[in-house]
Amino acid sequence: MNTRTPLRALLGAGAALALTIGLVACQGSGQTPSDPSAGGDSVDTKGIETAKAELDKYRQAPSWQGPDVPVDVTGLEGKRVTYINVSSGIPVLKYWVDELKTILKDVAGVELEEVDAKGSVDEANRGFQQAIASGSDVVVLVALFPEMFSQQIAEAHEKGMKVITAQTGIPGDVSAGQDAEVSFDYVKVGELIADWFIVDSEGKGKATVISSDDVPASQPQVQGTLDRVAELCPACDVTVEDIQIPQWETSVATYVQSTINTDPDRTYFLPLYDGQGLSGIGAIRAAGAGEKVTMGAFNATPGIVEMLLDPASGLGLDIGGHNEWWAYAMADQIFRVLSGTDPIENYNVGLRIFDRDNAGDLIVGDDEFAWYEYDGYKNEFAELWTK
Repeated sequence: MNTRTPLRALLGAGAALALTIGLVACQGSGQTPSDPSAGGDSVDTKGIETAKAELDKYRQAPSWQGPDVPVDVTGLEGKRVTYINVSSGIPVLKYWVDELKTILKDVAGVELEEVDAKGSVDEANRGFQQAIASGSDVVVLVALFPEMFSQQIAEAHEKGMKVITAQTGIPGDVSAGQDAEVSFDYVKVGELIADWFIVDSEGKGKATVISSDDVPASQPQVQGTLDRVAELCPACDVTVEDIQIPQWETSVATYVQSTINTDPDRTYFLPLYDGQGLSGIGAIRAAGAGEKVTMGAFNATPGIVEMLLDPASGLGLDIGGHNEWWAYAMADQIFRVLSGTDPIENYNVGLRIFDRDNAGDLIVGDDEFAWYEYDGYKNEFAELWTK
């Protein structure tokens, strides 16, 4: 018998529901959290200008806004990190752990052991218990709900171990008792998606945010989009539909196709991640709706972001978060907790907007890091890591 608890079951638990940001009641219900009737139906030209200014800023190459406090990495050789990955089958998650393992070893001789939870909370729990029993110095939980591990976090602390969480959505959020967090700023990502939707629709569009509530960062990103639309676009209409990881391949396409047929004025689809929206792009192509229906998402995944160059795809926006930069940031945080240095709240890992305005210039070959036109983070971190 398979006794593993799938990750998607988390949101069926009352504890997890109570910890969400208050939007769950709207998911998949057809309600409109940003109802234009609540704020009038006139176009807010000032709101459009505000959104456009933010987009223009993030179309540019990112710059260093990281820490300036050094960390002494001497004496860390032989320290052990247990890295519990929600799923090593997701390419970007596998990239992060492989890159991190190399950085830790090369810089300070720190060893990393990966635990692939395969989307199962039970597998993650077993990995955490093994880390406690074997005396790991640090446990890292990646894309897992930290509230589900409160007992293990407490046990780890009793043993003198440190716990770092990753990609839960809000940089520096340690409300579950962990020692540190390293995350892209998913609230900002959600706001930028909203800014693009507002500008592209000239302040009067109808959109569906496609959430995935089995992903910890889902709610902060969704809320960022909804709050920004409510602030800047009273004439916009946004609904939320929750489609979780196991259904991405089939249900997103079905939902997009159905909406194109039944609600033709709802011409914007805003999945959280471009991988989540990929089958929806297929539905847009199949319907021949690429000139009318538009999609905006996050991740700038190679092989997907290039579709910005193809009008038939419907892809109009793909925000990128610099993945190598994130791995360096996680390494830095691990060095800090191991050495007793205060952790960093927000590494401000670089984000960049890729849309139809800049895609032709920035999408070159297969080197995704070249798209960001900045690699100074490597030298910045190297200067912080003193011996």
